[in-house]
Amino acid sequence: MLLFMLLCYVLIHDLLGGTLLAHCPWDSYTLQAQAWLEGRTDLGQDISYLELAIYNGKYYVSFPPFPSVVMLPFVLIFGTDTPNNLIIMIITLLIAAAAFKLCGHAGYSANDSAILGLFITFGSNLMWMSTMGGVWFLAQSIMMLLLLLAAIAAYKGKQALAYALVALSVGCRPFAAVAFAPLMAWFYAKNRQRGMGKLAALFCQWKAWIPVALIAAAMMWYNYIRFDNPLEFGHNYLPEFVGSEHGQFDIYYLKDNLLKLLFYPVRIKEGLTLDYPFFDGFMFYIANPLFILFFAAAARNVLRRSVNMVRIALFAAMAVMLVCLCLHKTLGGWQFGARYTCDMLPMALMYMCLSGGVKRLKTWEKGAAVFGIAFNIYGALAMTFLFN
Repeated sequence: MLLFMLLCYVLIHDLLGGTLLAHCPWDSYTLQAQAWLEGRTDLGQDISYLELAIYNGKYYVSFPPFPSVVMLPFVLIFGTDTPNNLIIMIITLLIAAAAFKLCGHAGYSANDSAILGLFITFGSNLMWMSTMGGVWFLAQSIMMLLLLLAAIAAYKGKQALAYALVALSVGCRPFAAVAFAPLMAWFYAKNRQRGMGKLAALFCQWKAWIPVALIAAAMMWYNYIRFDNPLEFGHNYLPEFVGSEHGQFDIYYLKDNLLKLLFYPVRIKEGLTLDYPFFDGFMFYIANPLFILFFAAAARNVLRRSVNMVRIALFAAMAVMLVCLCLHKTLGGWQFGARYTCDMLPMALMYMCLSGGVKRLKTWEKGAAVFGIAFNIYGALAMTFLFN
């Protein structure tokens, strides 16, 4: 699986102009790491093509800080010319490997686990994101990896590690915080199986929250020293949102965004050319068809009356995340405009792993994987050859 992915990356980057070892300039995290090494939290200058927050006359990276921690050792070695295209490729290979491992824990065969590993990476919007080490894509890919690793840690009963990994994922994408709920439900159910009482099964988890508190305190301190607000990581000070009538998040955006993600179709025009938005999206389950498998698994659980607390928590967490994403002014630009919904893919895969029944991919599910991979490889190439 990994060798196949590596070959595809070499071929795709060759078509893109030999960019695998190149540095993508849309990398705020490299610049932030460099600023840390220089003893500053601000970047010291405006960079017009980056999304920088402006506060008290200084320019700051407007994204949560954990990916900068990941980039820090590379900055020490390469300076600001980090090979971030190669780094995001490696992160994506690790996502596929983590998905493979998670599916193996759940009882899928090696072949089916490999298909699902390819599905969550090449069969989703992550395919295009993983060809370019830009700030937005690094954040989403690292977040997806951390959530999958948290799920593996949960399977192994490592509470503190699982919670800490989710906390770090919040330092990439704040809405990842919804993943705490299914983790709590998972460990609660395991404790009940061991014979604990209801209150004991819940409150005995308190020690596992200590790393979460430390990570949260570090990020809140970092926010405070930059923006005088422990909950502000910078996006509200982007010129794009400062000048917006409804700001960055507002109930005003919910209806329109939700309708786009649920019902806006791909249309076929004359000559069998495709008509679809590449910004602020269409049906997210077509761009990322792993969600169709998740919907099918959830429907089977309802029909068979095999719904349990962990499955409900996973479904609810994804629903809350989807609503939160739709409260945002945009849905994530470029390549079908639904890339924000990739944040939910690790939980969708976790739900499939916990959905009960024989763990074997059906023929139609394998067909959905083939469609997703073909469609998203097309999308990655279309962004270069059709829309640039």
